[in-house]
Amino acid sequence: MIEAGKYFLGTPYATNILEREGPEELVINLRQMDCFTLVENVLALTRLIKSGKSDFGDYADALAVIRYRQGRLEGYPSRLHYFSDWIFDNQRKGIVKDMTKATGGQPYLKKIDFMTKYADRYPALQDRNVYRQMAAVERRMRRRVLYYIPKQSVRDMESRIADGDLIAVMAAAEGWTSRMSAWPFMRKKKLHLLHASSAVRKVVISKETLNRYLAGNKSRTGIMVARAVDFVKP
Repeated sequence: MIEAGKYFLGTPYATNILEREGPEELVINLRQMDCFTLVENVLALTRLIKSGKSDFGDYADALAVIRYRQGRLEGYPSRLHYFSDWIFDNQRKGIVKDMTKATGGQPYLKKIDFMTKYADRYPALQDRNVYRQMAAVERRMRRRVLYYIPKQSVRDMESRIADGDLIAVMAAAEGWTSRMSAWPFMRKKKLHLLHASSAVRKVVISKETLNRYLAGNKSRTGIMVARAVDFVKP
């Protein structure tokens, strides 16, 4: 995972990569990345490498399975917009395992309704039917027990986080569960992030440690941790 991620170092950062007018379709863009699509693309590529596949069609299929609920592209609400929902669904598909609770996480209480509450930010939600479907997705999410590691506890939990794990940084924004995702890896016995940075506008390895990254912004409240199934220890 780390080696595949390093291949994209320097790739320009862009926002709203997956947003298009008209019906939802599988967007494939390896020339620009945001925090979400970097994770999806690298995970898809890594799974293909491990399976010995190299056909573009296999890559597109792998990406769709990761990006959409139950692996089926069935309109805008079928895309896994919230990273906590992404972890939940990809765990059910056997692609990743949520390691947050096992890593020392605690229950995270928050009303999840950001997308429908701020529907004006999402053109697709101007369609009443799409809005209702997205609201139903958020209701199902609110019934789940969500765990996170508070940022003040991350330093004590670092030894339980493995190279190549997926990190979701929890946001303080009302109704939002995470704002980015990245891979941590050890550098001089400290965790750093390989991620698509909105600050420097490209894919980078952070100079600051994960702990300092979290401490440097009040809106970052903690993290969730997921691990590709191939790397989950028995």
